[in-house]
Amino acid sequence: MMFGGCFELMMTSRGLALLMALSLGSGVARGQGDGPEEHRDVFGNRYLPVPGTMVMFAATETKVSDFNTFLRSSDYSWSFKPHFDQTVDHPVVGVNLQDAVAYCNWLTEKEQAAGKISPSETYRLPTNREWSAAAGIAEERKLRGAASDEILQDKRRFPWGMAWPPPIGAANLADGEIKDFLDDFPFTAPVGRTKPSEDGLYDLAGNVWEWTWEPELTIGATGVLRGGSWAYYRPECLRSSYLYQVPADLRAPTFGMRLVFEDKRRTARLLAEEKVRREEDAKAQREKVLSSTVEVTEEERQAMRERLASGGEAKGAFPDPKTLLPLEVGRTYGNTLGETMLELPEVPVWVGSREVSVEAYELFIKETGREWPGRPSFLTNKEHPAAGVSWNDATAFCDWLTRFEKEAGLLPEGARYRLPTDLEWSEVAGLSGEIGADPAARSGGDKEHLPWPGSVWPPPRRAANLDATKIEGFDDRHSYTGPVADGDPNEAGYFELGGNVAEWCEDVWPGNEAERVVRGGSWLSFEREALLTSVRMHVAADSGRPNIGFRLALELPGG
Repeated sequence: MMFGGCFELMMTSRGLALLMALSLGSGVARGQGDGPEEHRDVFGNRYLPVPGTMVMFAATETKVSDFNTFLRSSDYSWSFKPHFDQTVDHPVVGVNLQDAVAYCNWLTEKEQAAGKISPSETYRLPTNREWSAAAGIAEERKLRGAASDEILQDKRRFPWGMAWPPPIGAANLADGEIKDFLDDFPFTAPVGRTKPSEDGLYDLAGNVWEWTWEPELTIGATGVLRGGSWAYYRPECLRSSYLYQVPADLRAPTFGMRLVFEDKRRTARLLAEEKVRREEDAKAQREKVLSSTVEVTEEERQAMRERLASGGEAKGAFPDPKTLLPLEVGRTYGNTLGETMLELPEVPVWVGSREVSVEAYELFIKETGREWPGRPSFLTNKEHPAAGVSWNDATAFCDWLTRFEKEAGLLPEGARYRLPTDLEWSEVAGLSGEIGADPAARSGGDKEHLPWPGSVWPPPRRAANLDATKIEGFDDRHSYTGPVADGDPNEAGYFELGGNVAEWCEDVWPGNEAERVVRGGSWLSFEREALLTSVRMHVAADSGRPNIGFRLALELPGG
């Protein structure tokens, strides 16, 4: 999109120092915790709590008057002029990420020096996760995670709700481009003129795009804006989940900001409490797994073999274990679930050619007495992938299958099922030569490779199950998940690496022991950039989402 006005794209050395000096929290905890009901800054702006975050959000976007005070009180160089008139009550525009961070630093230092806030309290930009919580994304607002239906709605949600066109008064947008919607402002509007969110926040949709900040952001990287602006009208760009990635040094007449207020002592305390809670949950989960997998009698083992071989309640198309060849280096392995495990070159590790099915996961549940709390609400059958499975449950499935196949005499001592590692997943997807010491460093590095033959866009019709309604020139047959191994495999013989369900990997996400790596697109995916093979996601290990499943890896000692 082209904008009027003049863009200044250079970052001064002083600005770089300011940007590097800012220290921000990650905003990863799910619980609001105890805290004040409201905070006001020196300008009288209100800051309000938002469920799922440890910060307080400014009720309105930063105004022209506040930013002008900053410019008069400092030697910061900034001279952007929009091509339209604004009053002091309009949101400041033409700020890049450096400008926004400099303003946060100045306000923090000003109030700390005046004794209005303590040395542990600070103003900053919200993280993407925090902004998503403020915009109504249920997955980020709820202490114990959102239900499957809520997660599905998150993909379609707008800051004002689910309706399209927007209700009158919901936002300042490019109203002439939206049928049956009008507002009173051709460009920016004074802050606080639209209907507030349920948390009391104004203009989360429209008026100006709002800068966010991630702690791992590096100088010169792209920045992320949220929320849309007065110039936007396309519904996909106005959804609460939409990320607008631009150069961090770009200034435009649609770019502004909203601050959050954080007490770092309170954040540290809440993070410590969150860590204890997760450790307790993990301990309880491990105890549950152990209690369900020890001391099985020979009669129970034989009953399970008979169900697999001759057609009990849980039996589907599973082979008779007596007909299977034991695991052996140098050949493909067919396991007791009917899955083909393909051996990786040069290492004794096999990876499943397809995602684990509903039928296989239901057998696991029946045999272990477990539950499936994240099971999707949409229609699936036994041939579809097991979605809504947490990393913890996927790992428990691997432990259960290891035990059973050892009892059947198919696996040697020391062999075990597990999830693929991040690098193994890249290998089976055909992506080699990645640069980076860990999944976070490797994420998004390769901008060309896609996980299907030819890396073409749009994808070949049978290459993936995606959100075809949003991909021009692409079609598939499924509204949600489809049967595993239903399309065409990649060159190495692996199915569904680019769709159907995203897949858990073994790896911990760097810097957060509670999260695990997730790879590949899903039936909800539609953007080329998000479907690049190199892209990684990171999700809490105890979260079961309707677009995440898993495939198996099998290793011998030394693998």
